[in-house]
Amino acid sequence: MKNKHLADMDREELKHYIFKLQEFIEQEKKDGKDIDTILDETDIFDEFEEVLPDDEFPVFVITILNGFQSGDLIDKLLDVFDDCKNRK
Repeated sequence: MKNKHLADMDREELKHYIFKLQEFIEQEKKDGKDIDTILDETDIFDEFEEVLPDDEFPVFVITILNGFQSGDLIDKLLDVFDDCKNRK
């Protein structure tokens, strides 16, 4: 689904990738899979778990699983990613 590591993505690429993840989850649900099955069968959150702080990771997962696309929420997540990238 992606060709770059999260750390190599700029804000726009990361935002696009977040929306692609949401589309993937939505399609999996349309195909009849429940959330537990989707989470068990994929590793799409692994790289995010390595990058995001423990208190932000659950917010990210909920955002993806529920398809939240609020500009404020997505911008906040992108800010967190920027902060994490700048610390390394």
